[in-house]
Amino acid sequence: MQAYHLACARDDAARRKLSVPSGVWVCDHCDEALLELHALREHVRTRHAYI
Repeated sequence: MQAYHLACARDDAARRKLSVPSGVWVCDHCDEALLELHALREHVRTRHAYI
């Protein structure tokens, strides 16, 4: 069983020098979740350009 050494997963990851996303972006058109803003922009540009 694993447990966090600090208060939360984000703090624990920072202590271990791991990069974690600061948020989750969700497409308004299809509810697909993406971890980076540029990925969301690319998703909207390529999948929902007709909207």
